[in-house]
Amino acid sequence: MPHVPGLPAVVQQEISRIEIRTAANWAASGLWPGAVAEALSGWSSTSRDPARRHFHPCACCGRSSRGLLDEVLGLLSAPAARALERLIEPLDEDFRDRTLPDPLAPEDVPWWARRV
Repeated sequence: MPHVPGLPAVVQQEISRIEIRTAANWAASGLWPGAVAEALSGWSSTSRDPARRHFHPCACCGRSSRGLLDEVLGLLSAPAARALERLIEPLDEDFRDRTLPDPLAPEDVPWWARRV
């Protein structure tokens, strides 16, 4: 099963349990084995090249890589979420540095979807 480089084994185990537990409904709101690793890789690519943001991790469920990561952060224990956030934060910063706020974007969408 794919793992997330840079995370302690205990955090990776927690992520794997969530991916497996929610895999039955992955297309609607769940995950699949390796989803977090794919989303982190996708968000890393997007943060370097924001024009590609709509293609990560895949188009099958319609969720963006950053959106998927946000979902996972809400499912993890506080210590595990902090560990994953430490990997996400530099990517968020890169994305913000390479994009601009979209003044026409609706306020009810996530911050990463309100940038051009």
